[in-house]
Amino acid sequence: MKNKIIYIIVCFLFGTQLKAQTLQEYLHIAEKNSPELQASSYSYQSALEKVEEVGSLPNTTIGAGYFVQEAETRVGAQKAKLSANQMLPWFGTFSAKKESASFSAQAKLNSVDITKRNLFLNVKTAYFNLYELKSKETVLNENLELLKTFERLALSELENNKATMVDVLKIQMKQNEILNDLNTVHENLQAKKRTFNLLLNRNEDALIEIIDSITINEIDPINKDLIANNPKLLELNNLQNALVKMETATKKEGLPSIGIGLDYIFVENMAIDNLADNGKDIIMPMVSVSIPLFSKKYSSKQKQLQLDQKAIESSKTTATNQLNMLFETALANLKTAKASVETQNKNIAQANQAEKVLLAAYQVAKIDFDQILEIQQLKLKFQLKKIAAEKEYAIQKATLEFLTINN
Repeated sequence: MKNKIIYIIVCFLFGTQLKAQTLQEYLHIAEKNSPELQASSYSYQSALEKVEEVGSLPNTTIGAGYFVQEAETRVGAQKAKLSANQMLPWFGTFSAKKESASFSAQAKLNSVDITKRNLFLNVKTAYFNLYELKSKETVLNENLELLKTFERLALSELENNKATMVDVLKIQMKQNEILNDLNTVHENLQAKKRTFNLLLNRNEDALIEIIDSITINEIDPINKDLIANNPKLLELNNLQNALVKMETATKKEGLPSIGIGLDYIFVENMAIDNLADNGKDIIMPMVSVSIPLFSKKYSSKQKQLQLDQKAIESSKTTATNQLNMLFETALANLKTAKASVETQNKNIAQANQAEKVLLAAYQVAKIDFDQILEIQQLKLKFQLKKIAAEKEYAIQKATLEFLTINN
């Protein structure tokens, strides 16, 4: 009884560890481990700190002086002076700079989303390539077993003089071809698995669970209008808004800056009795104005920012067109792949029917191995085409999701 309990616990533990991972879990692993995504995230955090940086006042100027030649006043000689001064930019300059930096930070966040979407698309593409190779391996093994059955049947017919040694050799040659194809597919599958694990930034020999089939939906709810929310376009919008706010800040920088300050002068006591305010220190508030008389640099910077805005506007048009073209291409490829899957399903069904007819004829007449091999090869061809179409459908669907769906 005790041994049985231990066995159940061990099975449970191993069963938990070997639980099949889904594509969604692989995407989570890729997101967690991606150094490129981490770099984008750090860049975004740095941009957030920039918002605080541009919202800070300029350095406060503090000075100290000592009168080598004392200046005499009515209440005593001036000995030393302390001063402090703070320049303040024109009203609204800080807010414009902070808004510009905030838009720039949002653009960095959009860049993080772009990186994530590219990563997810790459992971999905690699995963569906693995599905294709694994499915090919399965189909080739099934066809190899079928050829072995045909070989045993041919050898049996050879003993009854209903088949020739040529039939046996033809079947064996087909087996050799499939074994060669199997070896090629197996090597490619192993290489693609290692590549997939490296894409997830983990041990290249880690176990990968691959789905057995891909579901072809009758209707794929893809809304083209969602392209407007693609992070590439949002990034350009935010960069353009940042330039607009920076232009506003530049205009305000071309206006006078106001300085406020305070001078504190130390006064020495005079050797005079009953002198009013004898040795009283001097406090002098100060106001200054910094006037940019030569403001050509500010107008030049505004012109630069205006040209940069026009450049981004053109880039937005280009990006929108590119995204729409990619959408239309992916949608057309998805529909083509879906139609191909339907066609290959019909072909496979008809090949199975033809195969049954040929094998049924064996009951009453001599079996025609040439026809059987021809049908078997056709069926294999249809099966491989179906697998390729399923993979293409899944990749094109992932591409449409990349363009429209927020991760």
